[in-house]
Amino acid sequence: MKKTAYDVILYLVAFAAIQIIVSFGTLLGKPFGLQPDDPIMLVAISATASIITLLLFLWRKWTPVGKTYIQSKPWATLIWSGVAAIGVVIPSVWLQEQMPALPDTAGDTLQKIISTPGGYFVIALLAPVVEEVVFRGAILRKLLSGMRSKWGAICISAIMFALVHANPAQMPHAFLMGWLMGWLYMRTGSIVPGVVFHWANNTVAYLMTVAYPGDETKLVDIFGGNENAVWMSVVFSMCIFIPALFQLNIWTKKRGR
Repeated sequence: MKKTAYDVILYLVAFAAIQIIVSFGTLLGKPFGLQPDDPIMLVAISATASIITLLLFLWRKWTPVGKTYIQSKPWATLIWSGVAAIGVVIPSVWLQEQMPALPDTAGDTLQKIISTPGGYFVIALLAPVVEEVVFRGAILRKLLSGMRSKWGAICISAIMFALVHANPAQMPHAFLMGWLMGWLYMRTGSIVPGVVFHWANNTVAYLMTVAYPGDETKLVDIFGGNENAVWMSVVFSMCIFIPALFQLNIWTKKRGR
């Protein structure tokens, strides 16, 4: 267990250190008239930190990679992973809105990244791959091998996933997503379903932010102030999410996980 804890801490420190060190790169833009909060700088720094993280974890083999899972042609699992991610977004946002308001310390930064060319690549393509490599492929893999309780391992990894977002307003949703992606990893032994789930989730979030910019936008605002429409959207989304989860349970079991 000590070795497990040591490795998990190492992975977290490495991940956080790269984000912090690379963020100092914003100072390099000053001679060119770019401020640290310039959208172009934010996209460049985010992409650089992600790529360095990915290369480090693969180089050190902290996250094993292979073709075995893809060669098994798990297309149904991947499709249902994407469907489940789409179905859970609105219920998750609704649940978060029922909780006491939490400080949004990164909303402005996310808005700038999303509004910049390359923002989708960073938010919806690069981030899902890197975060699944780190939090499921390395951290959760190590916790699952070192802990008796598989659900305990998933819960711990989901908490870590929520905390590293360093934005209280994102943490409840990030925890739920981390828990679901952890379950997918436990069932399949691969980060690929989680990457698909993560990509679909971030894509929906990206599109919603583009369509409805502003930190204070709520579901009721999106539906023109109609509370009944909000409830209907939650129910409709659950009618997507629950069957998708049921199908995932079937298809991952079929693969002997």
